[in-house]
Amino acid sequence: MTRTIIATLLMTISCFALSCGPTEIPWAVCEKLQNNPQPIDSTITSTDDLVIYLDTSASMAGYISTSGGKGAFAVAPDGQTVFSKTLLELRNVVTTLSPQPSVFLRKVDTTISVASNSDLELSQAALNRSLYVGKETNLAGAIKEFSLPIDKTSENNPPAKFHILISDGVQSSSKQDADTSCVQGSDPFCIKKQFLDLLNNGWSGSIIGIRSEFQGIVYSEINKAKLNYSSGREVAKFRPFYLYIFSPDKAALTKLTATLKQRLSQLNPKPDSLHEFPLSSGYSNGIPEIVVDNPAKNLVDAKIERTKENANPRISVRTSTKTANEGAKEFTLKIKIPWTGEAAYAGTPDELLSLLRWEIVETKPENQNDNGKRFPSFKLVKQEIKGEVVYLTFETGWRKEPGELSQRMFRLIGKVDESKIVPPWVKNWSTDVDTSIDNANRTLNLESSLGNLWKNNAMQSAAIGDGCVKVVDK
Repeated sequence: MTRTIIATLLMTISCFALSCGPTEIPWAVCEKLQNNPQPIDSTITSTDDLVIYLDTSASMAGYISTSGGKGAFAVAPDGQTVFSKTLLELRNVVTTLSPQPSVFLRKVDTTISVASNSDLELSQAALNRSLYVGKETNLAGAIKEFSLPIDKTSENNPPAKFHILISDGVQSSSKQDADTSCVQGSDPFCIKKQFLDLLNNGWSGSIIGIRSEFQGIVYSEINKAKLNYSSGREVAKFRPFYLYIFSPDKAALTKLTATLKQRLSQLNPKPDSLHEFPLSSGYSNGIPEIVVDNPAKNLVDAKIERTKENANPRISVRTSTKTANEGAKEFTLKIKIPWTGEAAYAGTPDELLSLLRWEIVETKPENQNDNGKRFPSFKLVKQEIKGEVVYLTFETGWRKEPGELSQRMFRLIGKVDESKIVPPWVKNWSTDVDTSIDNANRTLNLESSLGNLWKNNAMQSAAIGDGCVKVVDK
C-alpha cells in the first residue's frame, strides 16, 4: 500500500471521527443583510430656526387658567395649567440648543398666519384665553408648511430646522377637502398624508401627548354641539393635547425631544400623563440580551456564539439526525430588547414587545447548488411575552430523505408589526364619539389620524431585533 493511499485512508477516517460535513457557511452571508446604523447627519439643508404652530381655535381656550384667585383651576400653586407651563417651557428649552435657534410663532385656525418672532407672543398665548377664538383648525395646512421656508421670497430658501405644531388634535373644518393633495381641510386622511409625505422625504418626526387641566367648552365635531367640561384635579380626566415635532435633522430632533420630555415630565410626573409616538427614531439601543432555554439538549444544542462588541448576535443550532425518527425538537430563545428613551415613553416593555412581529428568513450563499443536498428544518412556532422578555420557541429537525447533509443560515428579524397601527397609549386616548363629556378626556379620531404612520421608509427598513441563526448537523 503506497503512502498516498495510506494518507487518504487516514484523512477519511479522521473526517468521519470529527463528523466532517459540508463546507461551512460563513456568518457574513447573513450579516451583510443586516441593517447597519443609519447615518444621523442631515441631508436636507435647513436654517437654525424653530417655528411653533399654535392651534388658536376656540376649543383650545379651556386649557388656559387665570394666574390666581377664584378663576384658577390648575393644580399648580401658581395657577398655571400643564398646557400653559408647556408653552413657557418651550422658550427655556430653546436656550439649551446649540446653535440656539430663533423662535417664530404661527397661529393656526382657518388659515395659517405669517410667522412672527416676537418673544412675547408665546408667553401671551400661555396666559391669555382671549387669543383662542378661531372657528376652524386647518392642521393639515399647518403640517404642509413645515417643508416650506419662512422667507418665501425665493423657492430655493431652505425650511427651518425645527417645527412644532401644538393642538388638541381635533381636526375641525366646515368643508372637508376632497382633493387628495390636501392643501385645505383637516380630515384624518389629510393629516396622515402630510405626515407620511414628510417622513418619506427624509424628515424625522415624533408626537408627544400630554394631559392637562381643562375648564371650558369642548366643541363636538359630530353634532356641532357645545359641551361644558371641567377636568377637576384628577389626572385621568385631564384633556390631552399634542406636540407634533418634525425636523429634517434627525440628530437635532432626538436631542430636542429628549430635552423636552425631561423638562415636561417634571410638570406632571404621574403615570399616563406624558407619552411619545416616535415616527422615525430607532426603538432599540444596542444589542438584545439573549438566553437559550434548551430542554432537548440531547438532540438539539443551541448556543450564542461570541461576536465582536456591538455586533448582532449569532445563534448556532446543532440538530441531530436522530430527529428524523424521533421527530423535530424545540428550543427557546429568551430575548430582552434594550429600548431607547423614545421607546420608553411609547409604552411599557411588555406593550412594546407586543408591537413586534418576529420572522425568520433563509439566507443562502450566492450560487449555492441545492441538488442532492439534505437540509434541516427550522421554524418559529410560538411567541410569548413575559414582562420585559419575549420567549421565541423554534422547532428544528431532519426529514427522512436521501442526500448529503448540509447547513442552513437564517436571519431572525423583529420589526414593528404593521397590523398594530398605533402604540397602546394612542388607542387609549382616542375616541370615535365626541357627543358626550364622558369622552372629553380623549381625542376624536386620534387613532385614525396617527394610524399606520409606522409604514414610512425609515421604520419599514429598521429592525428592532436582528440576529443570525446557523443550523447544522450535531
